[in-house]
Amino acid sequence: MTTPSLARSDHCNAESGPHDWTKRLDLPAAGDIDSSKAILRQRIAELCATSTVRPENRDVFLYPSGMASMSNLAQSLQQHFQKDRPIVAIFGFLYVDTIKTLQKVYGLETTLYGHASSEDLDALEEALSSGRKIHALICEFPGNPLLQSPDLKRLHQLAKQHSFWLVVDDTVGTSVNLAILPHCDMICTSLTKFFSGSCNVMGGSLVLNPHSQFYRSMHAELTASFADTYFPPDAFVMEANSRDFAVRLRQASGNAEVLCDMLRQHPAVTHVYYPKGSSTQSLYDACRRTDGLYGYLFSVTFVTPAKAVAFYDALDVAKGPSLGTNFSLACAYTLLAHYNELEWAAQHGVVEYLVRMSVGLEDLDILLDKITVALNAAQTAE
Repeated sequence: MTTPSLARSDHCNAESGPHDWTKRLDLPAAGDIDSSKAILRQRIAELCATSTVRPENRDVFLYPSGMASMSNLAQSLQQHFQKDRPIVAIFGFLYVDTIKTLQKVYGLETTLYGHASSEDLDALEEALSSGRKIHALICEFPGNPLLQSPDLKRLHQLAKQHSFWLVVDDTVGTSVNLAILPHCDMICTSLTKFFSGSCNVMGGSLVLNPHSQFYRSMHAELTASFADTYFPPDAFVMEANSRDFAVRLRQASGNAEVLCDMLRQHPAVTHVYYPKGSSTQSLYDACRRTDGLYGYLFSVTFVTPAKAVAFYDALDVAKGPSLGTNFSLACAYTLLAHYNELEWAAQHGVVEYLVRMSVGLEDLDILLDKITVALNAAQTAE
């Protein structure tokens, strides 16, 4: 395969530091496009691998987006359990589109265990032991936006004992920081996020655990329903963007950890939601790779709504609803994702004035200065 030219943009942000995330790709040759998907499958398989579980390229399914991968999972559930209406347990407060896709698009029966707590896990186990049937359980590791980590090893034991698919969305945690595959049947990932980073292409993937008790049936269902709709030039750009995924992810994770340490010390801050320092850090650490960090995403709440508004308005980073961009990106998550169900969201800890920040690759000193300015604004607000 010919390596595509990555030309430097003339509009690189002077504050970005040594990493240039404004790469411009020359037009690829036809052969380059054809091989991009194979390279992506191999790269994803290698990233998900551990010393005990090593998926092959055939175990990686590529889709046009993260929600497309979740959609195909739902289709496979319907096909595999066609004699029954599939029942899916949603463990934790998942990304809003995941829940809506399962419920409204595919009409799956869902049971929400919205706190992903030990009490929720006890309730799930009690329901299963009393004869309650579920066909799959879907969770995020860690969750978005509260960054809590479920007890994945215990969930996996229940999945094997009660014969349901355990699916983990690792978009926030990433295969660089975490070794998830040994503790589930399938990993779902939005490649649009930090795997790409450049905010110029979309993609999604499903990765099967070859040691899963359901491996043959899952692989057969996904293969039977698979249609290669991933636009070839998108795959080409995704492959080029993701070559330095691990390097970028570690830099952003390191930045985020320092920012969270700073925020936790400020009197205007009520709570910082981040895997390190959380009540579920031990559960995160149980799946963390030896050189893994704690990720690039955090959320923060403040003493008063006015302080939250002042912080957000003064925070000099890009504002938008996505995450996992090479540049830092913040949003008023609850208002964007749950505007018409604020009371329900608050019942699960996702309060109205929550600020979520996806940390990028800017120089750390620049990010610290931006956070300091925003905190000063919060401090002076009533």
